[in-house]
Amino acid sequence: MTGFLNFVQANGIIVPDTFAAGRWIRCRTTNHPRKKNGSIKLADDGQVGWCQDYAVHTEPLMWRAGEDALAAPIDRAEIARRQAARRAALVEATLGARAYYANCAPLRDSHPYLSHKGLGVAGCVGLRIDADGWLVIPMLYNGKVLSIQRISPEGEKKFYAGATTKYAYYAIERQNATLTALVEGFATGLTIFQAIPTCRVIVGFNAGNLPIVAERMERFGMGVVCADNDHETEKRIGRNPGLDAARAAAEVLGVGVAFPTCEGTDWNDYMMEQMEVAYSGQQFSFSRKRTVLQIQTSVFADVKLKVMREARLLRPR
Repeated sequence: MTGFLNFVQANGIIVPDTFAAGRWIRCRTTNHPRKKNGSIKLADDGQVGWCQDYAVHTEPLMWRAGEDALAAPIDRAEIARRQAARRAALVEATLGARAYYANCAPLRDSHPYLSHKGLGVAGCVGLRIDADGWLVIPMLYNGKVLSIQRISPEGEKKFYAGATTKYAYYAIERQNATLTALVEGFATGLTIFQAIPTCRVIVGFNAGNLPIVAERMERFGMGVVCADNDHETEKRIGRNPGLDAARAAAEVLGVGVAFPTCEGTDWNDYMMEQMEVAYSGQQFSFSRKRTVLQIQTSVFADVKLKVMREARLLRPR
């Protein structure tokens, strides 16, 4: 196990004291030491392991044991017990997420997190709010809740502990839409939905999930992938995880990638920054001042233009 732990630490993962083989464990990382932004797993037999820093890697990195580790005996009965326990834990967590969601109240209006980002909830179905005032978004697969994402009024985000996020998505629908946009985050999805009146949006929730969701998307009309631009991460490690994952998804769909160029990372950041610039630019102007709504409409038109340049006919299966 020492070799695996050294591999994990070399890739910026902080190993928790509760580490045990046979299951994925969320971990803190050297890039984000206050958040569990990574995960690790060592196979039950100790011969293969994986680790992933979600801000750096678009998919898990693999480790294989050396020949000295191969000589260790394998307890197949213990492996079977662990696997059965993990399956049971996953089922329990999924049912727990569904129960949590069922006990939340429907979101009747907007939410402070969305209002702060200049967004409404048009096109959204099934949004809820919990007893602590957190926005609750159902993460679906084949119409069933796999997990939930909770977002506080201040913007803190949490997934339901133990429930899988793989394959999960949330659709922001529009009748007779001619364009489908695949995005990473919920706020990005609402921004694109509001900027492009002919668009439906599929939210994948994290970068690594984008190519997986793309494989299962319906193929009709035009499509585009709206990426997060992790430019600060790229400066540190030479790779842009948001763009890399978006390009992988775009390759699956046969479409282009639209990404923002701004101080932030996503299209909502771009929208808010452009609105701030436009609003501040009026301070010393003698011409008629534009309202916030007029400025937002102008910025949305700019977002639409940039996104539509990358739209292509979706590749059939």
